[in-house]
Amino acid sequence: MKRARRIEVRKACALPKIVDPEEKRAALVAASWNVIAQEGLGAATLRRVASVAGVTTGALTHYFSDRDALLIEALRAAHVAAGARMLEAAARDLSPKDRLTAVVFEALPLDHNRLTEWKVWLAFWGAAAGDARLLEENRRRYAEWRKLLRALLQPLEKEPKQSGEWADNLMVFIDGLGIKVTLAEPGRFYRERTRAVTMVTAQIESLLA
Repeated sequence: MKRARRIEVRKACALPKIVDPEEKRAALVAASWNVIAQEGLGAATLRRVASVAGVTTGALTHYFSDRDALLIEALRAAHVAAGARMLEAAARDLSPKDRLTAVVFEALPLDHNRLTEWKVWLAFWGAAAGDARLLEENRRRYAEWRKLLRALLQPLEKEPKQSGEWADNLMVFIDGLGIKVTLAEPGRFYRERTRAVTMVTAQIESLLA
């Protein structure tokens, strides 16, 4: 009886592990984020990302045909993650001004995950000038981001179509503040984060004054 049980256990252990392709792709993208955030975009080779993910280069290319495909997916995933948080914040039962403030906070590098996203974006911005596909991804992201901000600002506007100008100004402010926090010295990150929260509140107040 014991021998039969041991055989059954061995057979069970020999069964192939079921791999969820979407989960595996997400894990590989996460590994690429870590490499880009810590070592820069140039270091994000297929070999290096595969090493960080704990897989072979061949296993990585099963999901991404080449380095460009992986990097485009990494940028797209950063946009999707940030966008999902912003949409969740936009759906909260808050006043229009507080809802706008909550969304802007989600757009800034105020915790580790968002800081990693911003490091990824900064790396891609540096490379986008000479890459049409990266420029297109960036253009699409900004168009979606502006549309969301306009929708949040419209209930607060005092004149027709004022929300468009407000959205443009707010986007410039967020980018500048996000870069400042992202590039802060490690020992000053929490101080800069606190200052960013204060500045966002003041900026929105002045915008709507």
